[in-house]
Amino acid sequence: MGFLIRSRETRTNTALGVDVGSGVVKLALAEQAGTRVDLLGAGGCTIEDGAIDGGIVLDPRRLGKRIASYLNSWQVGPTSAVISVPSHLATLRWVNLPPLAGEELRDAARFKVKRHLPFPVGSAYVEATPPVAEGEDAGQSLVIAVPRNVIDSRAEALEHAGMIPVGAELEAQAILRVVERRLNQLSALWRDASLTIIDVGSTNTHMYVVQNQRLQFIRGVKFGGRKIAEALAQELSVSLGEAEMMLAQPDTELFEEGILKVRVGDVYHLIYVNQEVEKLTREFLRLLRYFRSLHPERSYAGILDHVMLCGGLAGLNGFAEYLEVALGLRVERAKPLSGMVTQIRSESFGQIASRQEAYTVVVGLALSGLKAQNHLQEDENARHEYRWSRAS
Repeated sequence: MGFLIRSRETRTNTALGVDVGSGVVKLALAEQAGTRVDLLGAGGCTIEDGAIDGGIVLDPRRLGKRIASYLNSWQVGPTSAVISVPSHLATLRWVNLPPLAGEELRDAARFKVKRHLPFPVGSAYVEATPPVAEGEDAGQSLVIAVPRNVIDSRAEALEHAGMIPVGAELEAQAILRVVERRLNQLSALWRDASLTIIDVGSTNTHMYVVQNQRLQFIRGVKFGGRKIAEALAQELSVSLGEAEMMLAQPDTELFEEGILKVRVGDVYHLIYVNQEVEKLTREFLRLLRYFRSLHPERSYAGILDHVMLCGGLAGLNGFAEYLEVALGLRVERAKPLSGMVTQIRSESFGQIASRQEAYTVVVGLALSGLKAQNHLQEDENARHEYRWSRAS
C-alpha cells in the first residue's frame, strides 16, 4: 500500500526514492531493465536543523532546491518519485471491514478508526488493505492513517526539486519490500517467512514483526544512532556532524565491551560508548517482551529467533555481533543492494556499499516507484490528490 498520485507523463523505466530524515535526505535512482533492477545513483544531502518539525517540511521550496542541487550531478530529468512517511507518524490498526473496494472501503475504514486516531480523520489520508475473509463476511483489514500535511509538504518539496511525486510509503513498507526481495532471492521457501525487523534510525528505532506476509506488530522508541554520535562528539570535542561522519567511516568498529574504535586523521581512538549501546539494547529487549506479552507463545515461535537489521547504525562494524550477544538472537544485516546491478562511480559505491543498510528505506521507495508506474494508468481517481492505493 502507498499513496498513488497521478501527475504528468513520466519515464516508465526509472524511479527515484526520497527518504526524508531528520537531518539528511537520502536519494536512490533505480531503473527497470526487464526483470533486472539497476541502481543508477544513491547518496544523501544534509538539511538544515529545524527544516522539519513533527514530520512536516516547513519550507518545501527551500528543501526542494536543496534536493535539485544535489541531483544536478546525476543529470536527472523529471522523474517519478516516491517519498517516505515516518512510521512513528502513522496510525495502524487491524479492523474488521466488509468486502468493499475503492472509495467505499476507505469510507468504511475512516468510520471504523476515527475515534482511535490522535488527529482528526478529516485531516488525514486513510487507506485500508482489501479485507481477508471467507465468502461475503467481514474480514480483517490493515487501516493506515497519516496526517495530510506530512504527505503534502514532502510532495511539494519534490515538485520544487523538479521531480514528479507519484507516491508516498511508510518506512516500514519500504523496508518490507527490500526484505521480501532478498528472501525471495535466497529461496522460494522464504516467501512466507516470519521474522523480526529492527530499523535503527538517527533519532527513532522501530521494531516490526512480519508473519505470513502480514505486518503484525510495529513499535518505536525515541532513541537511535545519534546518541552514540553525541557521546563520540563530546569525548573527541568535535561537532555532531563530524562525529556522525566518523561513525560512518568504513573502519569504525564496535567491540563487544561497548568500546568504539574510530579513526581521527591517522590516529585511532578507543571511545567508551557502553552506556549508549546498552540503553539501545534495553529498548530492544523491552519491545521484544511487549510483543511476547501480546501473543501466546505458540503464535510467535521461531519469529523472535531471527532479526533482520537495517538503518544507519546497522552498517557499523561489530554492531550486529554486539546485538547477537546482548539479545541472544541471530542478527543479520538487510543488504538492500544485494542482487542489484549498480552503475555508480566507484568512489561513491565504496562509501555506500560499506553502509548500505542505511539505504534500505530509500531503495525500497525506488522499487515501489517502479511498481507504482504500472498503476498510474489504471487509477482514474488519483488526479493530483494523494491517497492510499494498492501499490505492492
